[in-house]
Formats: sequence, structure tokens, C-alpha cells
Amino acid sequence: TLSTIIIMGQDRDVAMGLSVKAMIFFGAKLLLLRKNDGKTVSHWEFPGGGLRRGENFLDGLYREVKEETGLSVHVDGLAGTWQYRKRNGQFLNGVIYTATATQKEVMISSEHTDYAWVRPDELNQYPIHASLHTALRQMEKIPAFSSELLKEFLTAPREAARE
Repeated sequence: TLSTIIIMGQDRDVAMGLSVKAMIFFGAKLLLLRKNDGKTVSHWEFPGGGLRRGENFLDGLYREVKEETGLSVHVDGLAGTWQYRKRNGQFLNGVIYTATATQKEVMISSEHTDYAWVRPDELNQYPIHASLHTALRQMEKIPAFSSELLKEFLTAPREAARE
């Protein structure tokens, strides 16, 4: 189940789910999972899912990746964000991380029917969910942590304020 928050300034019945996804790499290949949605032709997606109440993004990512793939991963960085409006009107907003798998063998859960490790030139053979397609286009235009100035601030010594 997804954690639900009410956004200030919006109607009380507009809920937003929070989610995480991982672009998992092993060698020069990206892991894709085929969604088990009961249709004959289903889309491919990155491993991930909804956050539990009180769970932070990284803990949720590690949990979802383990549940859906059996893999242990090393999170390399933030890749981008994605958004999706479900048929029931619920909005999903998510963070996409990049990660490296420690092994190639995948054990998929019942949420998926298949998996594939794909090279960039093979990606067009795997129809990905429209929301992820949009997210990849956005990431192309605005790469995460691409600014040298941002990198300087991220690595600068700093102190946390007391709450």
C-alpha cells in the first residue's frame, strides 16, 4: 500500500502516493521487469513501488528491490523523478535512483512475469510504461547533479541546525 499525504492547498480528497524506482545496472545492461497486470501484452518497468508510512526513500528502495527481484544493490545516485495519475484519480510521484546490482540472477515476485537485462540499443524492444518514458525524456533534458556548483555545495562541510 502507498503512504498517503494530503497536499496543503488542495482539496481534501486529492491524495498523493509516494514511490521509488531503481534503474539497476549490471555491467552495461539495465534491468527491466514485465508487469503482471493480467493483460496479454503488458508494459516493462523499473523495479520499485510505494513507500510505507514512515519509510524514507532509500529504505523503501532497498525493500522494494529485494521484494521484486531478490537483488542486493548499491545505490549510486539520484536519476530523476516521475509522475503518474492512476485510473482512480490518485497521483503517484516518485524518485528514480540509479543502482548497481551485486549479482545478475533475478528472482521475480508475483508482481512481474519476466525480467530482462538490456543494452541501450535493445531498449526499444521493451515497451516501458508511458510515465517512465516521460521521466527518461525529462532526465535527458535535466540530468540530476550535473552542475559543478551543485557538486561543490554537496561536498562542502556543513552543520545541521537543531530542531
